[in-house]
Amino acid sequence: MPANDNSSFDIELMGMRANQTLINPRTNRLRSGWRALIFIAVLLLPRLFLSFLIRETGERTDAVFDLSFGMIFSYAAMIGWVVAVSWLCLKFLENLRLGSLGYRFYAGWWRDVLAGCGISAAMICGVVLIQVLGGGTRVMANPLWWRAGAIDASGLRAMALEIAMALLMLVLAGAFEELIYRGYAFQTMLRGAPAAVPIVLLSLLFALGHWENPGRTIFSTVNTVLAGIWLATAYLKTRSLWFPTALHFTWNWTMGAVFGIPVSGLLIPQHPLLLSTPGCHFWLTGGSYGSEGGAAATIVIIISTFIIWRMKSLGIAPEMQKSQNDETGEDLSLKLTP
Repeated sequence: MPANDNSSFDIELMGMRANQTLINPRTNRLRSGWRALIFIAVLLLPRLFLSFLIRETGERTDAVFDLSFGMIFSYAAMIGWVVAVSWLCLKFLENLRLGSLGYRFYAGWWRDVLAGCGISAAMICGVVLIQVLGGGTRVMANPLWWRAGAIDASGLRAMALEIAMALLMLVLAGAFEELIYRGYAFQTMLRGAPAAVPIVLLSLLFALGHWENPGRTIFSTVNTVLAGIWLATAYLKTRSLWFPTALHFTWNWTMGAVFGIPVSGLLIPQHPLLLSTPGCHFWLTGGSYGSEGGAAATIVIIISTFIIWRMKSLGIAPEMQKSQNDETGEDLSLKLTP
């Protein structure tokens, strides 16, 4: 046998192994991890480009959020970019339609939205109740519209407009973050790995995305990871982004616009319906970061995640299940079964 035959065999074997690292031999497609990395890399191109033009100033310290039509337009534009990148990845990496991303108007999609709004509003009420009972929070009417036992009509109109703008902005912000953290990258990894892998990985990235918010602590970061798991469970329960998006924006809006609690360290809006003082028990209330940095939110998020996981009234719409089976050939609902 010629001396170089073994070397040729070793090189060929190494090539096969390298190829299998990139390509799944069962589907003859890029493995899900590489698909997720391509999505993230393309998604970050505008940020990388702008980083050469705009010098970063480090951790954000200003807690006042720019609630303006310009910011609303910016979120709408960012959603457009994420949807475009998602479509490209779905079409050219997996031959799937954009509807598989999770915003399809199936029968009953609005019920998932209403369920998300109701559950999340109840959760924030529970958080505030725990904070009040724990002596860490006191809730009062905003003097902008309630003065000396009477309603100030002009103040009420100004506050209502700001609250409405906050709702629009937070709906867009919630949809944007769900597309990032429970959208294509999360879903494509589900198609190639156990559910625990994308849940943990994208929840950690979700927390990292809030790392530079003002008032951030290790406690708030842990809570954000738990919130990522909560929202991922909501997606897996329905195989739709409507439910987690409704949970997400209602949580933020009820906390910020209704109770006047900072949303991840940001005042959204500046003039809420009620004012909630953080009190002295920062471990319970989260202090300047808001409830997401305190133990009250930890308790409620954990309980809510378990309840959503076990709720019989929540499930995958038949239309969504059929489309997933037809397009991917897998029954992904089996990856999270109560």
